[in-house]
Amino acid sequence: MSFFVDIVTEDSFYENLTLGIIKILEGTPCVKNVQVERRLGCDRSALATWEQRHCCVFPDDLRNFYASVDGFLLTWSFEISGEEFPLGRLEVGALAELKRFVGTKEQQSEAEASLPQNSDVPSLSSKCKLFELGQCGPSKVYLAYTGSESDPGIWLHDEKSARWFQLADNFTKYFRMLLVHLGLPFWQYCAVGLPTPTWVEQVYLLVGPHLLPTTVKPLQSVSTTLWNEGPLNSVDPAIFKSKENKQRNTRKK
Repeated sequence: MSFFVDIVTEDSFYENLTLGIIKILEGTPCVKNVQVERRLGCDRSALATWEQRHCCVFPDDLRNFYASVDGFLLTWSFEISGEEFPLGRLEVGALAELKRFVGTKEQQSEAEASLPQNSDVPSLSSKCKLFELGQCGPSKVYLAYTGSESDPGIWLHDEKSARWFQLADNFTKYFRMLLVHLGLPFWQYCAVGLPTPTWVEQVYLLVGPHLLPTTVKPLQSVSTTLWNEGPLNSVDPAIFKSKENKQRNTRKK
């Protein structure tokens, strides 16, 4: 059964957008200082201007996201022996920060020389349009238009090996992964099976051990509560539409 709510309050909007993570974190021992930035959505004209400037079309889920909130940031800390440490950072940059990445001429030439025809894997060549969506240590996360697909995918470019790893084939899945991993450090590395620093593994063993690729039997943790008992992780576009209607009504007043 599904239903549509005509008016969505700001609190309920963020609860739906984060699929209950805020309450789960706030009710978890040792998790402190849970904060989420509340932002208005982008105007349709701003989205159209971005598309015209870069000659790219936003996929529907990403367009709905930016039409509802101009980026997203949720942070939380973890308390150990009475001292708080900033730990979780769930972030999607604002529209203005979604800028195209262009490699050096040497990188472009090298990529074009080694790029196979009709490849779905991104590259630093001029044939691929890359937009930085986030960072993971020294590596970067890109919204990648490869030219061979109608919609862009979300890819991680490992700076050390210069290899590409697909995180998700659309933004909704990427946002779901961000929520499930609670914005923990190097979560993108864990998602694709890349090795992480020792201190990062210790953090995961403490907060979300089942998220580590080498973990066989998950222990009870903050993230297992979300994984096993939390709501189904899917972003409903109707939530965005409800939020946008609310913003328009507020502006008219």
